Amino acid sequence: MSRLFAYMGNDQDRVKCALYPARKLLVADGAAQTSFDAWGLGFYQGGEVLLQRRPKPPTDPVDFYSLVKDLRTDVIIGHVRQGTVGKPKNENTHPFRFRSWLFAHHGTVPHFDGVRDELLRAVPDFLRRNIRGQTDSEHLFHVMLAFLHDAGKLDDQNVSTAQVAAAVRGALALVEKAAGKAAADGMECALALTNGRILAVTRHGATVYLQERASLHDCAVCREPPPRDKRIDHEHLRSVVVVADVDPPTADMKFVEVADRTLLAISHDLKVEKLAI
Repeated sequence: MSRLFAYMGNDQDRVKCALYPARKLLVADGAAQTSFDAWGLGFYQGGEVLLQRRPKPPTDPVDFYSLVKDLRTDVIIGHVRQGTVGKPKNENTHPFRFRSWLFAHHGTVPHFDGVRDELLRAVPDFLRRNIRGQTDSEHLFHVMLAFLHDAGKLDDQNVSTAQVAAAVRGALALVEKAAGKAAADGMECALALTNGRILAVTRHGATVYLQERASLHDCAVCREPPPRDKRIDHEHLRSVVVVADVDPPTADMKFVEVADRTLLAISHDLKVEKLAI
C-alpha cells in the first residue's frame, strides 16, 4: 500500500537527529513494491511552502530519511503513492498544496465516481478551481479546506487544533453521508493535514504509529567517534513522528500504535491530543 509519514519538531537544524531513530520506517522499497507509482515531499522553509514531487514509479527504494535529513524545517509530510484513482502524473502526486496548507492521504474514498459531485457541491468555486488532478485524495483535501473556509479559518495562521479537527471530521462525515455508512465504515483513511504550525493525522482502518520525543540522549548522528567517543545529548529536542502502513516498529524505536478511529491533533508546541473521529 502507499506510505505516509509526517514530522513536526522544535529545532529546524536537528531534523537528521530527530528522524534517525525512525529511519528504517521511512524507506519504501520501490523495487519490491511494483505498484508504487509516484512519491512526494512537502515541507516549510524560510516562510515558503516547498514541494518535491516525482510522478514516476520508483525503481529504487524511496528513502525519505536520506531525502530530508539535511533540510532546515519544522514540518515535513512524505508520501509514496499506490494509485487507485487517477494516473501517475504531477497533478495526482501527493502532497497537495493550497496556500499554506499541505495534505497527503493513504486510502480511497469509497464509490468516488458516484460521490464526487456531491463532495464538490460543498466546495466553493475559488477552491474548486485549485483542483488540478483527478484523485479522490485531492478532492477530500479541498472539502476540508471548504470547512475551514466556512469557519473563517482558511488563512488564519492561529487556527486551533480543535478547528482543524472539526474540518477533518466534517469532511469525513460528508463522505459518509455521500457514500453510505457501511462503505465509509470500511474505508481506509490515514491522512495528514498541516499549515506548518499545527498537524492533524487520522487513523481509520489503515495502521498508524506515533512517536513522541521529549529529548534525545546519546545522538547517534552527533556522537563523536573514537578516540574521543563522546556522547552528545539534545535535551531541548522535541519531535512528533507519525507513519502509516508500515511494518510494526521495533521496541527500540519507541513508537506506539494509534487506536483505530482516532484523530491526532498536534499543536505548535507539540502537544498531542488523541480525539475520536
